[in-house]
Amino acid sequence: MKKLYLIFVLSVTFVLNSCSLDTMQSKLDVEGEHGYDFRESRAAWKDLKREQGNSYTYTILVQSWTGYGSETTIEVEEGKVKKRYYVAFIISEEDGSRTVTETYEENTKKELGSHASGAPPYTIDHLYTTCLSKYLTVDHETNKIFFDTNDDGVMMLCGYMPVGCQDDCFRGIKISEFNWK
Repeated sequence: MKKLYLIFVLSVTFVLNSCSLDTMQSKLDVEGEHGYDFRESRAAWKDLKREQGNSYTYTILVQSWTGYGSETTIEVEEGKVKKRYYVAFIISEEDGSRTVTETYEENTKKELGSHASGAPPYTIDHLYTTCLSKYLTVDHETNKIFFDTNDDGVMMLCGYMPVGCQDDCFRGIKISEFNWK
């Protein structure tokens, strides 16, 4: 009897895991304009890090329809975040110019992450993990999912927007600039 029960439990567990794996697989198939889905992009990222070295800069852009915006630039050297720069601004409706409202630089290990505003001081590896765990796994029926890369396959956009939402609804990662050092 115990053997039959164990077989039943294992069978149910396998079926449930298979269904959730199939569901997860379809969520990873979101493909951007540059032709990479999440898995392909992450593989390209790993290859590029080996080829280019693990030192780079990237900028996270946040921008509202109200004119408010900010950019946080993160510098990574040999896989470790070394610096974070932040600038907040308001965009003029008349000419599109920016008026800077706040800035800071964090240049030491002790300073990194000490300011509340701006994107957290994460590596691109961490952003891939966040993309997968927090943004690609939301309900695809009630949210529009976004994922895109640059020409080389490096993730530049990962997030979602609730269906029917009108203003400032995007939740996720928007990298506006990426450069190898």
